[in-house]
Amino acid sequence: MSIHVSPSGDCGPHLTVDPETSGHDDEDLPGHQARTGAFSLFAGVLAVTMGGCPWLPAAVFPVWLRYFPLYLIIPLGISALFSGVGALRDMRGRPAPARGRARAGIVLGAIAVIVPVGIAVWGVWVLSI
Repeated sequence: MSIHVSPSGDCGPHLTVDPETSGHDDEDLPGHQARTGAFSLFAGVLAVTMGGCPWLPAAVFPVWLRYFPLYLIIPLGISALFSGVGALRDMRGRPAPARGRARAGIVLGAIAVIVPVGIAVWGVWVLSI
């Protein structure tokens, strides 16, 4: 941003802002890092792989370690969805090679949410017959 100070006769200094350089990107702000979709991909992969924890060998892993991750699948899937959408929104209008990571995180997050909810709805439907 550039500010030009020009003296005026009776009102003191007059400030004008150059409209071409007054806009700023979020990347110019201190401490701001552009999202790349890496967290979305990580959370999506973690959520989907947690679905396989009950099939770990019972002789090696205790019961709580096999079944506790099932409680984290939906929250991780939702966080993968939201962080992926936010990353894609941040990358809009710019060429970004990391769009694939954000999109993969969104797809895996959706799978991690839809499959358990579908299984629960199917289970309720089967038990109510």
